[in-house]
Amino acid sequence: MRRPLYAELSCGGSTVRLDGLVGGRGLHVTSKGIKGWWSTPDPKWSLTERQSADGAHGVAEGMALYAARTVTVHAAAIGADRDDAKALLDSVLAMAHGGVRLRVVDSSEDTFCDGLLSVQAGAEWHSMAILADLTVTCPDPRRLSTAAESAVMLPASASLTAGLSYGEDGRGLAYPLDYGRGALDARNVCTVTNHGTSTAWPTIRVSRGMSDVELLVTCAGASSTLALAGTCTTEVTIDCRTRTAKTAQTDVTRRLTGAGALAVPPGQTMRLTLATPGTGSVTAELRDTYI
Repeated sequence: MRRPLYAELSCGGSTVRLDGLVGGRGLHVTSKGIKGWWSTPDPKWSLTERQSADGAHGVAEGMALYAARTVTVHAAAIGADRDDAKALLDSVLAMAHGGVRLRVVDSSEDTFCDGLLSVQAGAEWHSMAILADLTVTCPDPRRLSTAAESAVMLPASASLTAGLSYGEDGRGLAYPLDYGRGALDARNVCTVTNHGTSTAWPTIRVSRGMSDVELLVTCAGASSTLALAGTCTTEVTIDCRTRTAKTAQTDVTRRLTGAGALAVPPGQTMRLTLATPGTGSVTAELRDTYI
């Protein structure tokens, strides 16, 4: 099994790092590595054997589905003494009862999964080390890139001059800036690309002040429309995978149509066009997705 450069566990505002090379004091990934990270999760399909012919009956298109992803990090807490090693393990145990994010950086790939943590500490006693298996069960089996590709669309009627936009209310440039192949002159058009191995869904953020938002979308030869009715008195976040729309405190999914069609197959680019006039902005964010 490949050894990661490092892994991180985060919960709330706390993050602990597990270095990929066992050395001095700290939390480390042992030589057993990480189980369940690079492989696909358990399959959810079953085959029915043909009674009077070779093989089994075929599986319908779209039914090659996977169960939740279970990831086990074989870890070691190495301290200056036994109490120090226990304190390092306690920094992980403090993440119990909450949702955690497991991030693994392996060579050029930097991805994460969200899930729930369980810890199984080894029974063997060591004076300065504790071995433990850290298991994260992730309801969503996909791994997502830590860095997201983000693009901003401004209404075509916005009275802005050409050049860089300093964002809503002039709060500053959004980084990282990208002038790659998808760069277009039209301020109301953007593109995002899925470089992963599994279908990805964008997150759309509609700024305060936008009304009756309509996005025209093309991807992989298909066209669709996403619409958000009404006026946004605060920022609205649209999750195209779950087909939901929310503000910081309120679910406004009832105002949303067409979000389920915004899927980006692996290796494909999605083009979005903001067809709504007015003031404000719409941001499309996409993470490379793996299974």
